[in-house]
Amino acid sequence: MNYDAYMLLWQNTFLQVKHIEYINKAEVRISKVLTYSTFLIVTAGDAQVVIDEQPYHVQRFTIFHIGKSQCIQITAQQRVSYFLIGYKGSVMYRDAFLQHLQMQYQPFQTCFSCVPANPIIIHNILQDMYSKWNSGSIQEHLSVKASMYEFIYLIFHELADGQGTPHEVDKAEVAHLYIKQHLHQPLSVQTLADMLHISTRHLLRIFKARFGVGPQIYLQQLRIEQAKKYLLTHHYGIKEIAISLGFEDEYYFSRAFKKATNMAPSSFRLKYASSMSEIAITNENRFQYNKNQLAQAKRFENGENEFMRQKMIQHIKVSFLLSLLVLLAACNEDTSQTKEEQQTPLTPETRIVMDDSGRKVEIPMRAERIVTDWYLGQILALDIVPVGGVTANLDYAAFLKQHYKNGEITNIGTDGKVSLEKVLELKPDLIITWNPEDVEKFEKIAPTLVFAEDAHPSATEEIKAMGNFLGRQDEAETFTKEFEDRIAKAKQKINDVIPDGATFTIFEMFQKNASVVGNSGVSGGRALYQILEMKPQGKVQELYDSKEASGGRYEISYEVVGDFVGDYNFMINFFYKDKKLPATWVNLNIVKNNQILELPSEFYFASDPLSGLHQAEELADKIANFTKAQQQ
Repeated sequence: MNYDAYMLLWQNTFLQVKHIEYINKAEVRISKVLTYSTFLIVTAGDAQVVIDEQPYHVQRFTIFHIGKSQCIQITAQQRVSYFLIGYKGSVMYRDAFLQHLQMQYQPFQTCFSCVPANPIIIHNILQDMYSKWNSGSIQEHLSVKASMYEFIYLIFHELADGQGTPHEVDKAEVAHLYIKQHLHQPLSVQTLADMLHISTRHLLRIFKARFGVGPQIYLQQLRIEQAKKYLLTHHYGIKEIAISLGFEDEYYFSRAFKKATNMAPSSFRLKYASSMSEIAITNENRFQYNKNQLAQAKRFENGENEFMRQKMIQHIKVSFLLSLLVLLAACNEDTSQTKEEQQTPLTPETRIVMDDSGRKVEIPMRAERIVTDWYLGQILALDIVPVGGVTANLDYAAFLKQHYKNGEITNIGTDGKVSLEKVLELKPDLIITWNPEDVEKFEKIAPTLVFAEDAHPSATEEIKAMGNFLGRQDEAETFTKEFEDRIAKAKQKINDVIPDGATFTIFEMFQKNASVVGNSGVSGGRALYQILEMKPQGKVQELYDSKEASGGRYEISYEVVGDFVGDYNFMINFFYKDKKLPATWVNLNIVKNNQILELPSEFYFASDPLSGLHQAEELADKIANFTKAQQQ
């Protein structure tokens, strides 16, 4: 995590505590979807915690942060104690940069954990908060709010200083769930270990300690139990069952089945056939098909149902003919409608689409008055000028300004926050947002789409998706062709001058640490690596391969910044505007020799495809000019 960014966002957060719950030394089994962003603090006991399908085995004081609408499960056979603190947070923006940070890091939705080195102080704060919350006093509730900020400070202080550590996912439980979900596929201990990034020896040890047997034996047991259900509730052959459950062949399956039950599969079926009617056929008894078995399974089911289907068709034919005669008679009686009316179908003014959050939304066939809180570049690329946009795009996406006139787009932001009053005044026929949490309030004004950049694999696919939503497929195709032609020229300009194997790095300068820009999003990363397909420096590539970016960036210490220097190096300076950068940076040869290419944040803030196109072309010019200057 980029703790600098999170602490900066929390420093500018308006916080409302919504509820505080305390469970003390009780057996627990709960599962619920959270109404608010929540802190779960397990203070004592042994519990199994699952947060949006990520399991944790908690045996000591642990703090979890969980986003709104995420699912949490807590199971404790022994007595466990924990606090649940629900809150609502809102970043009070000073500038567009803070809005950008919030969109990248989403501090109130991001899940993280901390096992603090000094839990006693935190525990005392929590107990005091709970006591004062239950008093109901306004004065005491104000004290709770102050304590909440102190609590959050202590968490990030622990994490940033390296005293506290994130709680590891329960890898034994992950392996257990994976085995259950992939029962019908070939599976090895090595595959499981590789997935969990641990050795096979470690996996065998932790799995056996938790479940009493190793993963291979456990998998075999589950397959045999599933085979029993198939033998009793389906007419599938032994060979088909063996293949579907991942056995090498029917002979190996029969041997394994007999070893476990002292009975061959065919004998088992014959012996228990009389009790088949007593076994409930549920969804659990059906195949959980993988791609390789889907076609085969459909053939089985079609074969079983063919006789019944033919009987139904015969029945339907008679009923259908009778209904058709009645319908034709009714139509002959109704002669009031003219031929012209019958032959001129009404053109629908709206259509139903599935947006990127999975919602079905009724939107205009071809929206004209569009408001967006983020996707200005995607809309401008389709030759549409939206009627409303936000400060972050209007002031910090400088490349886009050439695509609309001053005053043509109304700023709907107030210090970066969307003003519903301004949106209402614009009378939009469609609103496009990045934030699913804002849908409810936007939909009171106009149909609202949630669009997500990461739902589309490339810049051109992103534009095509937006074109489909807005009924501008032709404009999307035109932009895509121009985009590809111009990028091809930019790539050629670079490849004509750089040496083979040249590497590239983009650095960002923050107050405590530097960051290496990721390869698909912010600060020119998408333009350089995804669109222009330039090669990252070796250590940078290792980050991409082994770690997950945080907000499109990889935080690094200024002490090791020299390890990430490539053949071509770019810098975006956010916090050190006075140029007083740390000595470990200033003393690098590339800095001393003036070999850093600076990128202005207002031109590289945006990562939409239209901005990315302009960024890629400017990067190509910078690289070509820099290379020629170095060769002189």
